[in-house]
Amino acid sequence: MKKFTLSLLSLAVLSGSIYTKAIYAKNSASDIYTDTNVAQLSKNEAALLKKHQGEFTRPTYQTAVVEYRDAWNKIGSNKIPEWIIDAKFGIYTHWGVYSVPAFATNVYHRYMYDKSNPRGIYQYHLDNFGKPEDFGYSKFVDMFKAEDYNAKNMLDLMIDSGAKFGGLGLVHHDGFLMWDSKISRWNAGNMGPKRDLYGEFVTEARKRDFKVAASFHHARTWDMVYKDLDESSFNATEKSKLDIYDPAYEDFFPGRHSKTTTIDVFAQQWHDKIIEVVDKYSPDFFFFDGIRRTNANSPENLVVDALDYYYEHAKAEGKEVVVANKLPGGANFNFPEHVGIPTYEGGRDMPADVGGYFLVDRAISYPWTYVNNKDYNLKANYHIDALMDMVARGGIYLLSLTPMASGAIDPKEEAIFREIGQWLNINGEAIYDTRRWTIPAEGPISTWKIKESGKKKQVMRMIWTYNNVKDGEIRFTQKDGQLYAMSLTWPKSGELLIESLKANSEYYPQGINKVSMLGYGDVEFTRTKAGLKIKLPKQKPSKIFSHGMSFKIH
Repeated sequence: MKKFTLSLLSLAVLSGSIYTKAIYAKNSASDIYTDTNVAQLSKNEAALLKKHQGEFTRPTYQTAVVEYRDAWNKIGSNKIPEWIIDAKFGIYTHWGVYSVPAFATNVYHRYMYDKSNPRGIYQYHLDNFGKPEDFGYSKFVDMFKAEDYNAKNMLDLMIDSGAKFGGLGLVHHDGFLMWDSKISRWNAGNMGPKRDLYGEFVTEARKRDFKVAASFHHARTWDMVYKDLDESSFNATEKSKLDIYDPAYEDFFPGRHSKTTTIDVFAQQWHDKIIEVVDKYSPDFFFFDGIRRTNANSPENLVVDALDYYYEHAKAEGKEVVVANKLPGGANFNFPEHVGIPTYEGGRDMPADVGGYFLVDRAISYPWTYVNNKDYNLKANYHIDALMDMVARGGIYLLSLTPMASGAIDPKEEAIFREIGQWLNINGEAIYDTRRWTIPAEGPISTWKIKESGKKKQVMRMIWTYNNVKDGEIRFTQKDGQLYAMSLTWPKSGELLIESLKANSEYYPQGINKVSMLGYGDVEFTRTKAGLKIKLPKQKPSKIFSHGMSFKIH
């Protein structure tokens, strides 16, 4: 195993001006991402995009430090594997120590010490657990038992939901590891559950030939609990009792007050945790959040080494793996261009003409974690519409499961996942293993919006939403020369008009002999200069068709 250590020279390079400073570039012809297979936008989508030309930001990639350019080129030579383009749908988790208080956020530790927190977390903690100096975040670790967690049952739920890959969130911003680790004592094998939670999942997944995901959010652990905290709000006596100031806990709350777990030590451990997971579990998919290679907590030399090790380890095993290249809010992608698969959280800031294949990660409903009395306001219909839309545009949809602290799943949440699976059981032929068609969509444009953003509202940003999908919204996919048209709704009129498939269509000039609705059978149709008009059955074959349906065009 290669191991790199931080040097004063490397830190100087990382903090210097070699990096490209611009985070975004204005929209221009040269900014549009293209590849040889990218579908062009439909005429109405292209017109709306042109209307807002130059008004909204387009994400860009940071330029690699010269010293590591060859290394990045090597890493970038690992192409996106076909298996994830075929898979289309995956599930991972937001589950950990923060699931114990189950209130407001998965970064509870960041706010529970903040007396002025506007989200009410400090007061909630007072009311339910007492003063932070008497009951610090570290005490939640012993309460995190995962007593109802059964890896086989969780895997079964993912598979029943239609996912083709999935796994656990291995470590979130609080730094607690969900595997049995030798790098940090703050792990599920050593504390709390005292079980290798991730290892149990991987064992079950390998039995089913299920691709395994691993997500890492631990770069942000450094200094997170202190960075927004008014430390003057605590007197000397209170500080002496708080775990965040106790040297015995500095490896759990690393940051500006650390004496032993310095930034160099933290960064090396950040790297070593990734290497340990690769060696022990060999995941098929890596997801990172919070990496900024200009910061010393996850510097470029260690990022490069970890990713290179991951890909080389996979090659030695004869497998293809993929890394999510995430675009965090208001920042560059984690890695240079052509490394991994571009990933947009919730579709935020994703251009309409995104170009190549991409991934969107989203919570089943927000917040990202389970909270008491969680409002599941994003129903199955929302996620099914999102899946149809994203797949038609070349996307893979990664949805987050949010178990309770015990590992049990809220019945309302489980029902949403299973409903998605029921829809995919009928319509999966139009989703799995498909590729983009000539155009991704037609009909009303309700799924993407351009909203003002920033304090001065000087720029616009893309927001993708599926709350108000309208009749007539169609998405297209193809597979082995077979065209599929998916309707995001069951039209109230009982008929569906697909203008892009009209007689002598520029997109589909060949004849149409038969139209079949997946899960039902052949349906009546007429083809005129106005479009392909499909007559729907008088009654829905089942309630699952309310979420939309798929047509096979013969």
